[in-house]
Amino acid sequence: MNRTILPKVKREYFFYLLVLTGFFLLLEISFFVQCNQAYLYDAPEILNSLDIPGTIIWYIGLFLLIQLSLHLVYCILVWVSAIAIIEILNIAKKYELMILVSVWVLGIMVVLLGNQFIYPNSYYAQLITSLLPQFIAQILLVILLIVLSIAGLLTVIFWVTKLKSFWIITSVLIANVVIWHLLQQNKTVIDNGTASKPNIILIGIDSLRPDFLRFFGGQGNTTFLDHFLTKAIIFNEAVTPLARTFPSWVSILTGLYPLHSGVRSNLASIQTLTPQENLGFILQKQGYETIFATDETRFSNIDQHLGFHQIISPPIGLNDFLLGSFNDFPFSNLLVNTWIGRYLFPFSYANRAVFVTYQPDTFLKMIANKLSLSRSKPLFFATHFCLPHFPYLWDDFTGKNVSIAGRYEASIERFDQQLAGFFRLLKIYGLLDHALVLVFSDHGEALELKGDRITEQDFFVGSVKPPRFYPPSLDQEQVNQSAGHGTDVLGLPQYHALLAVRGYGLKKKFTPRQINGVVSLLDIKSTILDLLNLSPAFKTNDGISLLPFIMGANKQIPPRHIFLESDFTPEAMNTLFPQINKILLEGVGLFKVDRQTLRLSVKNDMALLIVRSKQYADIYDHWMLALYPQANGTYFPILIDLKTGFWTCKFDTPFAQTSPYRAMLSALRSFYRREIGLITA
Repeated sequence: MNRTILPKVKREYFFYLLVLTGFFLLLEISFFVQCNQAYLYDAPEILNSLDIPGTIIWYIGLFLLIQLSLHLVYCILVWVSAIAIIEILNIAKKYELMILVSVWVLGIMVVLLGNQFIYPNSYYAQLITSLLPQFIAQILLVILLIVLSIAGLLTVIFWVTKLKSFWIITSVLIANVVIWHLLQQNKTVIDNGTASKPNIILIGIDSLRPDFLRFFGGQGNTTFLDHFLTKAIIFNEAVTPLARTFPSWVSILTGLYPLHSGVRSNLASIQTLTPQENLGFILQKQGYETIFATDETRFSNIDQHLGFHQIISPPIGLNDFLLGSFNDFPFSNLLVNTWIGRYLFPFSYANRAVFVTYQPDTFLKMIANKLSLSRSKPLFFATHFCLPHFPYLWDDFTGKNVSIAGRYEASIERFDQQLAGFFRLLKIYGLLDHALVLVFSDHGEALELKGDRITEQDFFVGSVKPPRFYPPSLDQEQVNQSAGHGTDVLGLPQYHALLAVRGYGLKKKFTPRQINGVVSLLDIKSTILDLLNLSPAFKTNDGISLLPFIMGANKQIPPRHIFLESDFTPEAMNTLFPQINKILLEGVGLFKVDRQTLRLSVKNDMALLIVRSKQYADIYDHWMLALYPQANGTYFPILIDLKTGFWTCKFDTPFAQTSPYRAMLSALRSFYRREIGLITA
């Protein structure tokens, strides 16, 4: 910098700022280690088990370099602000250093208080809250922002007068960028959906159990979704074949049970899938543009291999776990949801897994960038929203200490607002002129509420003591409680899914109503193909078309055998308060890392372990038969009447003898074949 611009402030003062900022960075690192010591303590064992490739060091190094650069930029901003203040106010030399330090402290306080205000779930926010009551912190932030604004104004005035030509060029460039952005926002989007070949919109909602919607008697404020349901055809008894996101979505897209697709757990390999039979590839051949969007990819790696031209999501792979999880630093937090943050912190931007900084509207911005482009084809757009997933937190949620059910309900309410924003995008870009829209949850959620397992103590039939189905959680759950999803086939709130269909501008008329009878998410693929008159050409389906029930007056689905299975469930997950590091330690042996893509997947030799841990169930009419694996390789049966709630584990009771348990057991053995061993009824 030219010496004439610095008549008073010595350039070596910048060195003092580096020292101060370096000390602050050391404090950040120390606090980070303190907050994450449980993870860091187990990290060597986890990393060694996964056989991490050396390329991960490059990404970690880049992440650290960006963090250092942000602190360096802060030093520069403080320096130039101090110069401006000293020059304009004609500060005496003996006070120069005091001004320099004061501006630095002011900026740090604004960063910390701003982080606390915007991201109350940040570790640093909790630190500030422990030192200052929230209302005092907010008043202080307002005062400091006023002071900072004045300092900023003085800085701009000083440097504009010193560097006139630079600011003229910069202003012209900024004006051009703003004009270009406005033109992009206001341009008309051409959509090519028609009444006979409509846009297909799949809207998946993670972990949503229908009974928490006000439409079905819940207490939450779910205005938008409730309104949608009043105009939709609803299948009241829809279930997912496996209550985990990745297997559930693969079943939706393939129409196959997990047994037939080979995707029987999260992060399972998709190499066994036949691409031509996936819904995305079928629609591609019919002239559709196919896009999949999701705001979380840690355990569900849906990509182009499942028939999508484009993927809208955070980056997939190990870096999501490492760099996404450990990016809670004040400077980066304030940037992560900006357009700059999208490029500097791609593993945190619009990433639901990074709940500390996840802003639901940021994900909508990612979607809008794609939907705003004109299309020459009808669109198959599948999206998966993960806001209602554990831990039921997001950027500005302040009720962390409320009950787990209260947090879950609050996350659904916030998702309802996010969904309203998504539908506004669909309408703005013409996608609802001609469209088939399906709204569903990939699975439900058990919250250890009474009734979350359908086995009530008082309804047990038999002389033996009712069994405990899997290890107790931290709450010592009772026989009628379960937790999580994919952990317990008799925890029907885990498997019960929302499924609603609505048509916009179609030739076929969709009359809003509710339809009873058990259906599966497997049926979605066949239903869409039937609507497009494509079903005869694609027979590789385990599901059925629901179109005849959608179009007809019949409100009852005839009974058929519908199979459920559980996923591999480490004991650490059988609780409402799972500790991620413990889950990783228990399950890390299942996974491997691709050394080229850094993606996690289940090891081939672990598939047998997963299968041996599985529970199985068959739902037929109003009966359900579940089989639980035992340590000796046998299976313990539970038979339940879904109408009355009575249940037993003995086939020789009069209650069991009047049931179709023989046909259900035969169906389970025929379907799963050698996987099901001796039954110890």
